[in-house]
Amino acid sequence: MNKSVKFIIVGVLNTLVGFVVYAGFIQFVNRNYFIALVFSHIVGVAHSYLWNNKWTFGQKNYQAKSAAKFVVVYIFTFLVNLFLLFILVDTMGTNKLIAQGIALFITTLISFFAHKHWSFQNKSESEGVQ
Repeated sequence: MNKSVKFIIVGVLNTLVGFVVYAGFIQFVNRNYFIALVFSHIVGVAHSYLWNNKWTFGQKNYQAKSAAKFVVVYIFTFLVNLFLLFILVDTMGTNKLIAQGIALFITTLISFFAHKHWSFQNKSESEGVQ
């Protein structure tokens, strides 16, 4: 199985994990979407990094450089997600769960391309050698 397929599988699983954590938090803990988003994002970042680092990209250790890039991508996608939730929930009155589903679709695309081409890109792949 190639890296792109593995990345997509991890991305789908991570999206599901993040959404379930978000929905569970909204339904059972606190109805505040910001707090739910922060909590689900932390769980999602940890889940995604562990699976992508070892399974998708087969790295033997955790590298500070790739971890830092990974976190930067997730900070960016968090801010995009928060902005979209604000627009959809507070401005347009969209249901919080539907709004998060829409936001996840957009942020998942951003995350996929950023991680594939920046966070976990090794030097040989960036030079066209595989």
